[in-house]
Parts: sequence; structure tokens; C-alpha cells
Amino acid sequence: MISKALKEVVHFLSEAGIPHMVIGGQAVLQYGEPRFTQDIDITIGLIPEELRKALEAFPQEIFRLLPEDVEGFVQNTWVLPIEHRETGVRVDLIFSMTPFEREAIKSAREILIDNMPIHYISPEDLIVQKIVSGRPRDLEDVRGMLEIQGKRMDEKRIEKMLDALAREVGEDEWIKRWKEIQERSDG
Repeated sequence: MISKALKEVVHFLSEAGIPHMVIGGQAVLQYGEPRFTQDIDITIGLIPEELRKALEAFPQEIFRLLPEDVEGFVQNTWVLPIEHRETGVRVDLIFSMTPFEREAIKSAREILIDNMPIHYISPEDLIVQKIVSGRPRDLEDVRGMLEIQGKRMDEKRIEKMLDALAREVGEDEWIKRWKEIQERSDG
């Protein structure tokens, strides 16, 4: 079910020329420990003012818009929730504008799912997102990815990105979180 919905969403995003990458639980499944997730999160290279382009990409006979007031919801949340009608799978299309997100979309990894190329956020960028989020589930995902990916991860790149983002917003907790997780993973 999930893979069918994912492939159709990616197909329509690609057809519309909308840059994108799979993030969240579906990306964790590619790089870390398996966990239960029933939805799909995709960052798209559009801002809320480009909502029309996103809406035009998804045929209404295949996808259902979930909010009643789509424009108001997107303006307030930067998320366009849709549902794949055939499978009932929810897809959150997340609008982006930060340099980090734009760069992450460009450096996304192509992974074949049933012979279809799907762009997934890199594990390093995913870890940065999850450290910034700081939710317990996200930090567990980071630990699992470090365990599974091991030395294939570019930990210096992660630290450099976290440091740059932290300086930009005046946050000192992110580097501490990262160091704590690294220490637990090494020990």
C-alpha cells in the first residue's frame, strides 16, 4: 500500500517538475531501524505561494485534499496533506524555502523502489532534521541510523551543518544532543 502511494506521488511530482525528497519515517526505514509508519512525508521545492503548482500536479481522481480550507491550512502550516484514494495512505507535502532544505533536496539519494527511482533525503541531512526537531522518537531514529549506518555516515558533515544552523538561530542545544547521541553510540 505505502509503496504504491509513494510511487504515484513521486510520479506526479516528477511529471510536474517539482523538486522533492522523501523524509520522515519512510526515510528512516531506508537508513535506520525498522519502525511502524503509515504515512509519507515529502519535502517539496516550492513555497506556499506556489500552492497552485502543487495542486495541479495531483489529479483529484487519484488524490484527495484533506483540509477544508486548503489555502489557509498551507499558509498556516506549510503542509499540504493529501490522501491517495486507492490505498488511503496520507501524504504530507511540506513546502520549503530554507537554504538547508533546498540543498538537502539537491543532495537527495536516489533509491530504487520496485524499479522506480525515488529521491530520499540523505542520512546526514535526515539526522540534522531529527536533531533539530529534538522529539524523543526522532532522537531514537538518530541512534538507530548511527547504529546501522556506522562509519558510512559523514559525521563531520552532520556536525558542520548543525553548527551552521545553530549559529544562524542562536541555538546551542543541537550540538549537545548530537554529541550525547554520538557518545552513546560509541560506547
